[in-house]
Amino acid sequence: MMDKSLFTLGGAAWINLLNTVVMRNKQPADLLADPEIIKSWLEENGLLLPDIDHPSDQVNHDRLRNRLAALRNMFTQVLNDLECQGSLSASVFDEIKTYTEALKVKLTTSCQGAKLVLEYEGKTPMDHIGYTIIRSMFDTLSSVPPDRIRKCEHENCILHFVDVSKSGQRRWCSMERCGNRRKATQFYEKNKKKKA
Repeated sequence: MMDKSLFTLGGAAWINLLNTVVMRNKQPADLLADPEIIKSWLEENGLLLPDIDHPSDQVNHDRLRNRLAALRNMFTQVLNDLECQGSLSASVFDEIKTYTEALKVKLTTSCQGAKLVLEYEGKTPMDHIGYTIIRSMFDTLSSVPPDRIRKCEHENCILHFVDVSKSGQRRWCSMERCGNRRKATQFYEKNKKKKA
């Protein structure tokens, strides 16, 4: 059984999508290969729409998986650019622009109490998923310094997260997943040296 908390550790949908490649037995594993995991990932990220075809339908699964994998590859390039140069390269920006301009979106309105809300949403479920994920990247990059988008410091983890802590010193994707494991390993090594 997959721990669903893994699907939202990144703090933003685009980082959560990057985190669909995890380490298993010291090898990268692609969670998007499993239709049920895709469905759970969409649900945990608020993207499972009632009118989307069931992700376990093979044709729909392949389309959805390919769309998510393409976005994930683009976001990997975004992270590489941010880590290497602190900003996006022209080629990555052009790829984002091409992807964004191909999305079909519409304006919708809703009333939440006395508050009127104007929102964008995709015209199709695929456009809605793509728009929501790419919007999360724009929101993150416009509100968080690039050095606050981090890779977990545990040596056996490849997950990323947005550090929104007040001190800006967060080191782990999650204390439960990696922080405590690292501390336990250090404690064990320290005691082993004392006994030797």
